[in-house]
Amino acid sequence: MLHIGALATDFRLSSIKMRDVLYLEKERLAGFIKNLPQDTPIREIVVLCTCNRIEIYYVCDDHSAAAEWLVQFLANFHKVPFERVKSTLINYRCSEAVRHIFRVASGVESMVFGEHEILGQIRDAYFFCRDQATTDSFLNRLFQQAIATGKLVRSRTDASKGSLSVSSIAVEAVLENNDGKLDNSNILVVGLGTMGLRAVKRLAIKNPQKLGLCNRTDERAALMCEKFNARHVPYADFTKNINDYDCVICATSSQNYILLPEHLSYNGKTRDRPLQVVDLGAPRNVDPAITAIKGVSLVCVDDLRATADRHLKEREHEIGDIESIVEEQVLEFTRWYQYRSECECSQKSS
Repeated sequence: MLHIGALATDFRLSSIKMRDVLYLEKERLAGFIKNLPQDTPIREIVVLCTCNRIEIYYVCDDHSAAAEWLVQFLANFHKVPFERVKSTLINYRCSEAVRHIFRVASGVESMVFGEHEILGQIRDAYFFCRDQATTDSFLNRLFQQAIATGKLVRSRTDASKGSLSVSSIAVEAVLENNDGKLDNSNILVVGLGTMGLRAVKRLAIKNPQKLGLCNRTDERAALMCEKFNARHVPYADFTKNINDYDCVICATSSQNYILLPEHLSYNGKTRDRPLQVVDLGAPRNVDPAITAIKGVSLVCVDDLRATADRHLKEREHEIGDIESIVEEQVLEFTRWYQYRSECECSQKSS
């Protein structure tokens, strides 16, 4: 038996609202880890949080006890009822947990099939937890092999050929809202991390009438504006400039809403033309209440699923090859795990 497990939920199992509740950005994740008691039944842990999934990988001696304890700890940490958290999560155990992380790294579990972003997110999650001293030999090996598996899949198959990302299908949604052209559209992107910058790259080649860029670090925004011939909008002032734009894409890591209904009202009057807001934040950046304002539409990550499903149908023929590679890697990890476990038992008995 492999003493590796995972508690996981994703865009298919839970609402974006619930994923927001469970989301652990770096500061909160550090607090989560720091609060783990000495007598926890969890020996190692890695937490992976993205806009589409919340997953906790762990090493334990007793799967049932560990999963029950971890759900309770998670519920207490987020101040959410135990049953609500438990009903949201799937518990993968032993080889199923190994298979799951390899599939996630390969892009077949992503909303956007074959996306590249997930590999970087897995790497960042692993490095962060390793630096917090919550990993040891088993999860170190598991995550290193998961990253290697993701790269192997992309090199041996066509999984990454023409691959998309959440950002790219968000831009598709913007294009669909503008009859396929942006030459008469003014677009503002708030947040220039990986997600926001990928959106900017897609938008720039469509030559919008005006492209505004905004970031918490104004120096980065100014640099990107020079690169993409865009207009710099200071972060402190972006809500004051929204009336100049037809579309706003929010992709920051803020833990609070950065766009509220009152930001779309000017001197007591609402906008005089339609506004499309695209929220790519994790957790969400935009208060859903803005949809009550006439002429304002909101697109969230989960709303992009129909577009993602359309692209998946075009790539389904690649899944068999990917799963074969994943199974090879699961078998390799299992062999390593058994050998390592036998060595540890021998050392303890001697």
